[in-house]
Amino acid sequence: MTPPADLCLSIDLDDLRHYRAIHALPPGPAGEDDRLFERAVPRFLQFAEDLGIPTTLFVIAEDLQRVEGALEALREAVSRGHEIASHSLTHRYDLSRQPREVMAREVREARSRIQEALGVEARGFRGPGYNLTPALLREVAAAGHAWDSSILPAPMYWAARASVVAWMALRGRPSRSITGRARDFLARPRTPFRWPEEAGGVWEIPMTAAGWLRLPLIGTNLALGGFLARHPWNGARNLPFVHIEFHGLDFLDIREDALDPDLGIEPVLRVPLEERTARFREFVAPLVASRRGLLLSQVPSSAAPP
Repeated sequence: MTPPADLCLSIDLDDLRHYRAIHALPPGPAGEDDRLFERAVPRFLQFAEDLGIPTTLFVIAEDLQRVEGALEALREAVSRGHEIASHSLTHRYDLSRQPREVMAREVREARSRIQEALGVEARGFRGPGYNLTPALLREVAAAGHAWDSSILPAPMYWAARASVVAWMALRGRPSRSITGRARDFLARPRTPFRWPEEAGGVWEIPMTAAGWLRLPLIGTNLALGGFLARHPWNGARNLPFVHIEFHGLDFLDIREDALDPDLGIEPVLRVPLEERTARFREFVAPLVASRRGLLLSQVPSSAAPP
């Protein structure tokens, strides 16, 4: 018997200060990050529930105390059957390059804070900027995480990010983002796999990049539509496992949420929210109709190292 095809949705709750850091923008006004939990999270939960699929939310642990409304929004998500995973303590883009003691604190304290604040076990981890090293994966395992979901096997995404980071550095406006290890974007499997023991032996659940160009199935591409959305969507329809990733920014609107116009540098915010969410439904709904919707913690874990 052919096993059922699976579908997962996840969202990274990166607050707006991190987008400012990527683009070397000045700090935003007080309370700007509150919109992520007051507006974006409820919209995402409603989107997922309209489709009838559970989701995994990756939270930056320090936001549980730092951002107004974070605890309330995440407790509501848990009460509705969604799960919370760790996106590290402070979302350092260069976490994978830090000394062991910094990695350990970022990973272990984040997991501890999530459990204390929400009363749930954060079983999964996602590295800031999708960046990993064997040393970081060993800390993920040592902290007690059952799985990781940092791999985005999309070569063109890596090349585009590397180009932007290099261009900003040349202009004297360095980005806080880093390029990361090319091998993690170029040569990793698209289906779940287990890292070797020297990398912690952690179960890895990649995000989906599909089509012959391996374009990522992420909120930005789906929102922009056209080839960027249609190509990976067509390529993903026959895959046994599809994992679509969103960001909190995908569910915010420049005008409706009174965001700083400088944030319009992010392409997804140039598409009106209503049009964006209609495109999300257009691409996600057919996959939901033909697949088994799972939390990332429910993805079966049995595979050899790649």
